[in-house]
Amino acid sequence: MIMKKKRVLVIGHRAPDSDAVCSAIGYAYFKNHLDKTRLYVPCRAGTLNEETTFILERFNLETPVRIDSVVATVEDMDIEKPVSVSPEQTMMDIGYLIKDRNIQSFPVVDAENRLLGIVDKMDLAVHYVERLEMENLSAIPIELSHLMSALHGKIMANTGKMKSLQGEIFVAASQRGTTINRTRHSDIAILGDRADVQMDLIKAGCSALIITGDHPVSKEVLELAREKEVLIISSPHRTFATARLVNLCMPISHLMSKTVPTVGLITTVNEVREKILESKYRCLMIVDDDNHLIGIVTRSDLLEPIQKQVILVDHNEISQAVDGIEDADILEIIDHHRVGDISTIGPITVYNEPIGSTCTIVAGQIFLHRIEMIPDIAGALLSGILSDTLLLTLSTTTGKDREIANKLAEIADLDLMTFGKELLASSINLKGKTPRDILFQDFKTYHFNKKKIGVNQIMILDKGEFASIEPDIKSEMEKLCQEEHYSMVAMLIMNPVEKNGEEIIVKGNTKIIEKAFGVTVKDDKCFIPKIMSRKKDFIPRIGRFLTD
Repeated sequence: MIMKKKRVLVIGHRAPDSDAVCSAIGYAYFKNHLDKTRLYVPCRAGTLNEETTFILERFNLETPVRIDSVVATVEDMDIEKPVSVSPEQTMMDIGYLIKDRNIQSFPVVDAENRLLGIVDKMDLAVHYVERLEMENLSAIPIELSHLMSALHGKIMANTGKMKSLQGEIFVAASQRGTTINRTRHSDIAILGDRADVQMDLIKAGCSALIITGDHPVSKEVLELAREKEVLIISSPHRTFATARLVNLCMPISHLMSKTVPTVGLITTVNEVREKILESKYRCLMIVDDDNHLIGIVTRSDLLEPIQKQVILVDHNEISQAVDGIEDADILEIIDHHRVGDISTIGPITVYNEPIGSTCTIVAGQIFLHRIEMIPDIAGALLSGILSDTLLLTLSTTTGKDREIANKLAEIADLDLMTFGKELLASSINLKGKTPRDILFQDFKTYHFNKKKIGVNQIMILDKGEFASIEPDIKSEMEKLCQEEHYSMVAMLIMNPVEKNGEEIIVKGNTKIIEKAFGVTVKDDKCFIPKIMSRKKDFIPRIGRFLTD
């Protein structure tokens, strides 16, 4: 049996930038080469920006799967192929399955594996106990092949070529006169070796006789049965056992419940727990959008903890992570930011280095383990480095960033500076974007001493273009402070051509910026004569001021 590989989601922060997305792609590539027991899937935690879209198209890379939550769902469970039954199968078939497989409940499916109903062994037991009388086969015919299989009997006469039994079935145990008087056309009689009654029942219009106890059937009875096209079956069992076996040949469609508790693959495990407690069947059927059966969840499946397995890249703070990260099984953290507030139950691998880009760390690991660096992956990792270091000019840029970037450029057959300018041009585009889009395209949230700080960092080339929308952006920032209770929201604006510093738009408590940087905020703006890294320069200064 081939075991399905466990999926591990490699994912960056919300509002993903190029470093977060490219490092996820690169690290998934690295881990899939290093570990063949799991499947590492590169993911993104939001909408891609234009720069990242350009990178993926430029290097022919698939867009990472969007993941908004890592709350455990049904697809994270170990789902085995279910044992299902068809509506034509008999109660006896189900009884044998219960005995052989020790299974409580069975889904009933059609020929295309669509869920029709459910049958439980308790339903089967109750049905068997409650059915003291013989079933009326008028509405629910019994297939002759099913009956013969259950009885292990023999067909003695069937000139009418009957394929199913249909009519009222009864045990002919009364006196001869009483038996004949209650017989109606097309009835099915079960009786022993009473040749005279057998003859009378055939003449009275019975469609079939089941002779019990393996008693011989007289020549006269068989001749009359063939003449009248009456089915004669010989059963090796006594009358009582034969009657019970006939009842057990009822198709399961007669017993199954059409009210089936179902869930989908994206149903959360918490929802599953609630539903399964409400289900009298102690299980739930897993179906797809077309009601095809995928699997079964039982209460025992929920005894062990169920979690999505994730690797975090380019972040390690709850406020920047996807929903449900507290309940996920975090395997590794690969980052270049300050140590945040994400905690784990057990020890994990954490690689946090004070350098310019997470992609530098990922590329370094690929080179260290001597895994083939293909040009497309090299191009993506180079893009992440150039984006996060502003073409290797930010204060966070290290010698390692430059060394790795040059090595990747050689593998990808790119001129570093020429490609860097092409990359930069793809990211500086405000056309068609709303003020809110611009505010959130690279927005991150930080927490210091119960104060909530929001920071966006953008690059612009055309000051006039930005000036026309600046009032609307300020309005969005003000609204964000009020509605989401931010103490301060700041937008860091840099011009990569001029490289003379950064203009900052501030809303909320402006004294935080003034005290931290020794500047004056006027008309919601100030200027700092330095191109700052948000993680190395701006946030640490804010953090020190708020935590002193």
